Amino acid sequence: MKKYRNICLIFILLAFACCNRHYEPGDYYNKEDKGIVLAVDAEGNAVLLMSLEEAKDIDVDSAAKWALTVGDGNWQLPTKDEMTILKKYKSLVNKTLEYKKQPTVLTGHTFYWTSSPCSETHFYACGPDGINCFFKTNASPHYRARAVKNLKTDNNINNR
Repeated sequence: MKKYRNICLIFILLAFACCNRHYEPGDYYNKEDKGIVLAVDAEGNAVLLMSLEEAKDIDVDSAAKWALTVGDGNWQLPTKDEMTILKKYKSLVNKTLEYKKQPTVLTGHTFYWTSSPCSETHFYACGPDGINCFFKTNASPHYRARAVKNLKTDNNINNR
């Protein structure tokens, strides 16, 4: 009887561990939202996701509108600080994007818009060489957008 109780306990612990997965930046997140984990809290819960989808050949105003159409509509363009997190974990994120057969980020001559203005007519965009200020209506084929979603409102992010 004790043997069966121990087996049941192990089964319960395994089931609990599967349901309460700890995430790392770059992991694929597949719950009510789907995306790539950019940041986690101290307990390993995903708190910031990046969309799998991207918009191409886009100006910053169109990019901001596009981000609102991702998933449940609670996505947005990343801030300059959130883009810094993406840049930090670019290689981990790109491995997951490649596995999911999605375009990789921050490669070649591509630039990704942020929601952070640097003047009345310019916004920050991030490219392979860093985050710089660009004219907001530039819709060249090199300007793209990815959306992000904050899963926690307290922003208790731990960049492991």
